[in-house]
Amino acid sequence: MKIQVLFGSASDERVYGPLCRSLEKCGPVTMEVASAHRNPDRVREIVTTCGADVFVAGAGLAAHLPGVVASLTQKPVFGISVNGAFAGLDAFLSVVQMPKGVPVACVTEENANSIADMLIRWKNIPSDKIHLHWNKNLESYSPIQKAIEDIQTQSGAAVEWTDVKDAKCFGEIVSPWELPQSSGLNLFLCEKEQLANSQLALDFFTKAKAGGAWVGANNIGNFVIQWKKLVETGKTAWN
Repeated sequence: MKIQVLFGSASDERVYGPLCRSLEKCGPVTMEVASAHRNPDRVREIVTTCGADVFVAGAGLAAHLPGVVASLTQKPVFGISVNGAFAGLDAFLSVVQMPKGVPVACVTEENANSIADMLIRWKNIPSDKIHLHWNKNLESYSPIQKAIEDIQTQSGAAVEWTDVKDAKCFGEIVSPWELPQSSGLNLFLCEKEQLANSQLALDFFTKAKAGGAWVGANNIGNFVIQWKKLVETGKTAWN
């Protein structure tokens, strides 16, 4: 598996240094400093010519780089929300709230080194089943019920409840009342009306810092697209 890492500033070496070393367990890693604002042509050149199987991009103050990378490739993109200001909350919200059809799996700075382990665990993802965990005590919660139905419809795969300790567990559906128990591709769900409450953004950030990669609040479409990309990567990127 070939991995391309991009950060907008060399000052983020404290993040991308350990990150690149951790990713080497997956395969060759190339690191470039290129800003989405100052060096847009260079970013485009890197993304479109490097031949990477997976991209990892850092997001600091303006936090545009992961989204720009995702707009230029059909490969999976992970975004690291760097703690440049506001404890990384602003970067996290910018990266995780990508528009539908352009997913970025957002990981907080303190969990950046977990990406390699996730990729290794997703090496052989089945294409006919999605093994997810959710709180069975909340199965009657309408967003969870609808999400399971929508994931199955949009993916064409069966959704199976799986214990978080099971190696097959791909990710987790997380409600506003709990923290995630697994480090996978996680989906935060809530009632649509709850999104009007700014406190929920802080709660979402707290959940993300507990672990995992996130594709937005209620963004089932991007969750499914990212799953499809990771399934394809598992088939083609590992020797």
